[in-house]
Amino acid sequence: MNLRYKISLSLIFSTLVPVSLMVFFVLWHVTNDAEESAKQTIQNYMQLMSSKLTDEFYTSIREVEIYAQVEQVKSMEPANFIPFLKKEFLRQNGRYEKLLVSDIDGHLYNTACGNPALNYKCSFDDNDPNSSPKLLTGRQYWQETVGNNVSKTQVTYLSDPIISYTTGVSQLIIASTVFDDNNQLKGMIGASIEWARISKLITDLSQKIFSQYSWQPKIMLISDSGTYWYHWDKNKLVHLKKDAQGNVIKDEKGLPISKAYSINNEPETALHLAHRDMLQKKSGITEFELAETGDIQYLFYQPIESSQYSIALMVSEKDVNQVSYDLKSLYVVVFMIALCVFMFAAIWIAKAITDPIGRLMGQANRLKEGNYAIESKQSGSGELSELSETFAQMATVILDRQKRLEISEERFELAMKGANDGLWDWNLLNNDVYYSPRWKNMLGYGEDELDSESGTYFRLLNKGDYKYLKKEIKAVRLSDKDAFSYKIRMRHKAGHLVHILTRGVVVRDEKGIAKRFVGTHVDITEQTLNQEKIQKLNEDLEKTVRERTLKLEVANRHLNELAMLDMMLNIGNRRGLERHLNLTHTRFKEEGQNYAVLLFDVDYFKRYNDLFGHQEGDNVLINVVNCLKDNLNKSEKIYRYGGEEFICVLPESSLNKAITLAQKMVLSIENLQIKHAKSHYGVVTVSVGCAEVRADDMSWEQLISRSDKALYVAKAKGRNQISADSSPYESMFNS
Repeated sequence: MNLRYKISLSLIFSTLVPVSLMVFFVLWHVTNDAEESAKQTIQNYMQLMSSKLTDEFYTSIREVEIYAQVEQVKSMEPANFIPFLKKEFLRQNGRYEKLLVSDIDGHLYNTACGNPALNYKCSFDDNDPNSSPKLLTGRQYWQETVGNNVSKTQVTYLSDPIISYTTGVSQLIIASTVFDDNNQLKGMIGASIEWARISKLITDLSQKIFSQYSWQPKIMLISDSGTYWYHWDKNKLVHLKKDAQGNVIKDEKGLPISKAYSINNEPETALHLAHRDMLQKKSGITEFELAETGDIQYLFYQPIESSQYSIALMVSEKDVNQVSYDLKSLYVVVFMIALCVFMFAAIWIAKAITDPIGRLMGQANRLKEGNYAIESKQSGSGELSELSETFAQMATVILDRQKRLEISEERFELAMKGANDGLWDWNLLNNDVYYSPRWKNMLGYGEDELDSESGTYFRLLNKGDYKYLKKEIKAVRLSDKDAFSYKIRMRHKAGHLVHILTRGVVVRDEKGIAKRFVGTHVDITEQTLNQEKIQKLNEDLEKTVRERTLKLEVANRHLNELAMLDMMLNIGNRRGLERHLNLTHTRFKEEGQNYAVLLFDVDYFKRYNDLFGHQEGDNVLINVVNCLKDNLNKSEKIYRYGGEEFICVLPESSLNKAITLAQKMVLSIENLQIKHAKSHYGVVTVSVGCAEVRADDMSWEQLISRSDKALYVAKAKGRNQISADSSPYESMFNS
C-alpha cells in the first residue's frame, strides 16, 4: 500500500472513528433528554387537569355531605325535603342535573319526577295513581350508603358512570348516608352530575392545556372498578343496553339496563397493570403496544383526589417523541455531509503531502547515485520548496558543509525536545547563545540586531521575572533535571511586555555537569490575556449568579407565603390551614400537645350579600375577621375555611378553654352592631362549632368533621351561639 493511501486511511480512522462515536453519544444523550422532557411536560399537564377535577368533585361531595345534615332531609318526610331540594336545585343554577333522596326501602324521590298518589315517590308513570314506584336497590351507590351499610356509619360514595332511570342522561351520582337526630339510618341523599358538564370541563381544559401540540388529546376518566367514563371512542361510553331491534333491554323490575366498558377488558396487559397503580392512587406513565395495530402508545395517568377516579391520557409514542425524531434526522444528515467533506479533505491532504515527497525522494535518489543535476521543477511549496532548493545547493557544496550540517542536525534534534518556535541554544562553556530569527522576531528585532550572548536574554527580561529566572536556572544547573519549563515576560522592542512560555532541555557531560541549554520560546500573550479575561468574566458571573440566586430565594419565599394567604382578609387560606394542622397534629401524636378548633360561620351571610351587595359583604367579612383576631394570642391562628367560614386553631387548649374563648368571640361580633335587616337578631352574628382533639383521632380531618357537626347543631338551634362536640357541656349563647 503506497503512502498516499496510508495517510488517507490513517486520517480517516484516527479522526473519523472518535468523532463518530462522540456524535452518536451526543445524539443519544440529546434525544434521550428530549424524550424524557416531553414525557415530564405531559405528566405535569395531567397533574394540572387532575387538580382542576379534584376541586370540582370535592366541592360537590362537600355540598352533598352538608345536605345530609339538614333537618328537612333528616326527617325523611317528602313534604319537608322536596321543597328544600327544589330550592337548592334552582340555587345551584345548573350545577346538578337533579337532586334525589332514597329512603331505607330504596324508594326514589327527586327534583325531576314524583307521583302525587304515591306521596311523591318516583314511579314508572307519575300520572298513573296505580303505577309501581321505582326502586334504587339495584344501584351500587344505594347499596354502598344504605343497603350494605351494616355498620350504619356515615358513607359518602361517588358512583361509576350510569344512565338515569328518570331522565335517561349519562351521569354520576354523589350519595351520602342520612341519619336522624337519634343516629338511626334513614336513607341517603344524592346529587346527579350530568356527563355534559364534566365533558365540557375536560374539553375546555384539554384545549387550553394541550393547544401547543399538533395531536388531539385522548383523555379518559377511569373509576376504581376500571370503568371508562370519558373516552374518545363514543362506543365505549356508558349507554343503555339494546336488543337487535334497537329496543332498550330492561330488568325484571322494569328498569333499563345500562352497559359500561372497563379498562380491564382491554387486550393490552399493560393497561391492567396501570389500573392497579390507579387503585393505589399512584401517578405514572405506561408504555404499551396496541393489540390491533402494534403501534407504541403511552398512557399518562394521575389520581383525582377525593374521588374514586383517575384521569388518563393516551398518546402515541411518535407524537410524544416527534422532536427527538426530528433531531435524529437532522443529526444523520449533518453527519453524512461532514463525512463526505472529511473524506474528500483526507484524500486531498494526502495527495498534497505525498506528491512533493515523491519528487523529493526521486531527487534524493539521484544525489545518492552521484547525479547533482538541478531539477527544473521545484517540489511542493513552502518548506518543501526550500528543501528542494537545499538539495540543489547541496549538490555543489556537500563536502564543505558536511560538518555544519551535522551541527545543524544535532541542534534541530535537541530543539525538537522543547518546542519548535523561537529557538535558543546556550553554550554554558563559552557563554555563547544562538538566537533564531523567529526568537528575535517575536520580540520585534531583526536577525542582526541582538548580540549572541546570555546578557541579551536577561536584559530583555521583565524586572519582576529577572531574579526568579536567574535563581531557577542556577537550581537547574546544580540539580539532575533534564528539562524545564517557565512562564516569563520579556520586553518587546516597541516597549510592551510579551508573555513567553520558555521550555528546554539540559545537556550534561559524562560527569553530570550541565554544559548546554537548548530550548524554545512560545508567544502566549494572547492566551494569557484571554485567560485573565475569562477569569474576570467568571468572577463577575459568579457574583451575578450569587446575587440573582439570593433574589430568587427571596422571591420564592414570598411566593410561598402568598400561596398560604387569603389576600382579601390577610389571614391564612385553606392550604395554610392544612399545613398548620399537619404540624399541630404531628406534635399532638409525638409530644401529646393537646389542641382544639373553633369553626365559625357568619349567620345569614347570603341574605346580607343579596341585600347589600358583594362589596359590602366583603367589608363585613373583613370586620368580622379583624374582630376575631383581636381575641387571639400569638400562638392561636385563624384561617379562611370557606366563603364565610373560618377556623381558629388553638394549640395547647382544652375544650372548656375553647368554649370560653368562643363565647367571648361570639359576643364581640354581636357588639360590632353591624346592621343586618335579614337576620332576626338585627345585626351580624356568628355561630360556632367547638371540638377538641381525641387520642384516637388518626388525622385532623376527624376533628374538623366533629366541629362541622357541632356548627350545624348551633345553627339549627337558632344561630348566634356555640355548640361543643360530644361534651356534657353544650353551651347556648344568645344575646
